[in-house]
Amino acid sequence: MPQIALSCLILLTNLGLLVACKKEKLENLSVPRLMVETRGVNYGASSGETVLLPISRTTINIQGDPVVNEFDIQNVEMVKVDMGVALLVQVGGQGARDLYRASVSNMGNRVVFMVNGNAIGARRIDGAIQDGNFYTFVEVDDEELGQLVLDIKETIVELQKNK
Repeated sequence: MPQIALSCLILLTNLGLLVACKKEKLENLSVPRLMVETRGVNYGASSGETVLLPISRTTINIQGDPVVNEFDIQNVEMVKVDMGVALLVQVGGQGARDLYRASVSNMGNRVVFMVNGNAIGARRIDGAIQDGNFYTFVEVDDEELGQLVLDIKETIVELQKNK
């Protein structure tokens, strides 16, 4: 009988450690989302908030719900463009369709790239985004950007696994 009690105690301890490790891993995620700027009065829209870009100190009013949430973002990459280093956010499935619709109905507004609820980049919509590829410059130091992209990629994998 004492062996069974000892075995149960060891099993419960191991389960507790696994849950703690999993919880810690989930707490250190870099969760990406794409939000759309609101202008004026939006009847029927969920209430939004005002976000602040960290370097330019630009304030943007955004809708309450993301256009693309973390489950529809498939990949994030650093890409070199004419004006420097940008971020490519690749969206698939329903998220790509939602991004297309939002880009058509919110022409002239901005799409805000957020990580863990913090705005780090924004781009004005100048045309329909048909292919699910969203490019934006972000207000993050180049030294930190590489690690941020790796963290977001890891988060995407973790979220897809736990979906």
